[in-house]
Amino acid sequence: MILMKKVISLQLNELNFNYIKKYVEDGHLPEFKKLFDTHGFVPTKSEDAHELANPWIQWPTVHSGLDYAEHGVFRLGDILKTNHELIYEVLERNGLTVAAMCPFNAANNTQRPAFFVPDPWTLTPFAGPKSLKFLYDGVRQASDDYANSRISPRSMVQLVLGALANFQVTSVPHYLRQMLNYYGQNKKWYRALICDRLLGDAFITQWKRYQPDFSTLFLNGGAHLQHHYLFSSKYYSGPRTNPEWHVPQGEDPLLDILRVYDTLIGELAQLAEKHDIRLMIMTALSQAPHERVTYYYRLKNQVAFLDRIGIDYVSTYRLMTEDFVIKFQDEVSAMRAHRILESVCSFDCEPIFYKETGDSPIRTQATVPNIFHIENRGSDLYLQLRPVNQAVPKSMKVRSGDVIIQEFDALVDFAQFKNTHHVGDGYLSDNTFDQHNLPPEIPLKNVFDIILNHFGITRPVARETVGSPLYEDVRA
Repeated sequence: MILMKKVISLQLNELNFNYIKKYVEDGHLPEFKKLFDTHGFVPTKSEDAHELANPWIQWPTVHSGLDYAEHGVFRLGDILKTNHELIYEVLERNGLTVAAMCPFNAANNTQRPAFFVPDPWTLTPFAGPKSLKFLYDGVRQASDDYANSRISPRSMVQLVLGALANFQVTSVPHYLRQMLNYYGQNKKWYRALICDRLLGDAFITQWKRYQPDFSTLFLNGGAHLQHHYLFSSKYYSGPRTNPEWHVPQGEDPLLDILRVYDTLIGELAQLAEKHDIRLMIMTALSQAPHERVTYYYRLKNQVAFLDRIGIDYVSTYRLMTEDFVIKFQDEVSAMRAHRILESVCSFDCEPIFYKETGDSPIRTQATVPNIFHIENRGSDLYLQLRPVNQAVPKSMKVRSGDVIIQEFDALVDFAQFKNTHHVGDGYLSDNTFDQHNLPPEIPLKNVFDIILNHFGITRPVARETVGSPLYEDVRA
């Protein structure tokens, strides 16, 4: 048997390499410079439709080798409704060892992974040592409550225990500097830097322990900070600016996290050279500047809100930002709740909720009083708290039938002053590429085949999509 190089896939969600190039040209990010100068990067292409340019759709394309029309995954967590065979299962079935750190919207159906740490929002089984479980549980809670910057005492203990077992000594100065900025100077965005540095350290520590044939590390902090702070980048040339209360003038949160990634890329490059590893760095999609003033909020406690307006449901869980899912006993109960929820509206001020959500292909300035965008999915309802065109006014009232909810602003947390929206163009850099001999582009779904071909494996025949018992069990 011919031994193939091991593969590490670093997945830097939604980063725009064209912005990174500008930082590189200005003398920043030396490891990105080495990468680009030696191997370059290739654009990846996914669906053109705006509503499909979302990470919860495009990363399943990477995992499965199927585009949206084939995999049908439209929302975060919906991968658990399918039985698509993902890259980890295919490789494992062919005798290879696999590992994953926070693969986005991926189900863990592996049998013997070195480790499999789910993303914080996809409720699929965890696999790995206890130190990683501490880290996973802490990151899940911190991610769920990021809008109010709350980290529970229990999660803080879990994060510390997980970090102590997985950190690298060379990272200590980075952690000290980041903690000083976060706590000492109230730079809230440094929380994302600390989280991604922790995940990067844990990945490297566990990779050295297990040395799996194929492994992935997914990091979302850069995407998060682009969404929040791109207007503060010196290379943003548009007319928009961030409010001073949101980010002080002169700060560049995007550069801050790119420096974290630059260090990580250098460490992975050294690991790749030492162990003869194929290192693939990809984004799946990217972001572009947003065109209208948009504020996002999320309910502080959707359970209390649903109880207040008389919704009878089985369970509810939150997703990444302003959205959440409600599960009902049957479709009749879901439809009854749908009618109540679509009537919830503001009534003592001019409408401030945008008519279109971020998924809409065309967004206007039109507003409506209705606060929820609702998708009826049978016995489930998917809800988004609609984006607004200004900060939620103090003492704004909301009505649901005869129920009047006072001071709606006190029931929500500010989540985002939107700086960017998703676009379907991504990037791939690979240390087997020669920057002078690159293809013009690669269809995103073909990354799956590139990985299989590397290991001499033929793409399997697609299985029919059916409901997964995991989807029902883990959310009960």
